[in-house]
Amino acid sequence: MASLRTAKAWVKSYFKENYIPQVCEALLCGLLATCPEDPLRYLEVMIKYIIESGLQRLLWDMCIDPSVKPKMRRLSETYLEQLFGLDDQLMTPELMIKACSFYTGNLVKTYFSIWRDAALSHITESETMAKHMKKAKEYNNFRLQRWIFCHWHPYVENKKQQLKEALSRIQKMFYCYKLINILTKWRDKARCRNKKREDDLLLKHELQLRKWKTKSKSKLFTEEEQMFLQGSSSECSLVGESLPCDISLLPERAILQ
Repeated sequence: MASLRTAKAWVKSYFKENYIPQVCEALLCGLLATCPEDPLRYLEVMIKYIIESGLQRLLWDMCIDPSVKPKMRRLSETYLEQLFGLDDQLMTPELMIKACSFYTGNLVKTYFSIWRDAALSHITESETMAKHMKKAKEYNNFRLQRWIFCHWHPYVENKKQQLKEALSRIQKMFYCYKLINILTKWRDKARCRNKKREDDLLLKHELQLRKWKTKSKSKLFTEEEQMFLQGSSSECSLVGESLPCDISLLPERAILQ
């Protein structure tokens, strides 16, 4: 049991699943720290204590008395796994060669970078100043453009608002003009229609008036002829009788005439 490097895989798996290296580590640490008079009795008591506590809660200093526990933290690596050969990441010659090669390559790369920076630092002060001046001009142009844009943007927005207001006023004026034109045409047509209707009524009533006058004259002439025959009684009948003519039906112009 001095080494399990050449052991089979199932043996290593058995050791890992049952926490055998951790148990051995805890017991050995307890023996080394406390140095009991009866080691076998001590191991028996500690094994019972580990069984009662459970393997999942096993710690390397579990078997050490609190009064003699070391105050320094132990390293995360354990020597038992290296002793029994259970760790899959144990240092091998191949890993050592890879580590040395990586370290050497990294060291060469670091020194080469330093040498390159030192060898290529031939840029003159004028070239550096020219680059700085170029950056300064670009920055100045950028600030100038931003300042101009900050003043130009409100100006453009104001012009757009004025243009919208002017367009709105033009649309209102166009609408009012169109409405006035429509109302003017409608008024002219209405006046023309009313005038035509009045002229038709006036002509009609003038014709009726002439007809009524003609009938009245003929009736009066007939009654005058009968006056000689009937005497004064016929006069009374002539005065009492008249042809019906409703003046209210005549238009205002006809009544005035």
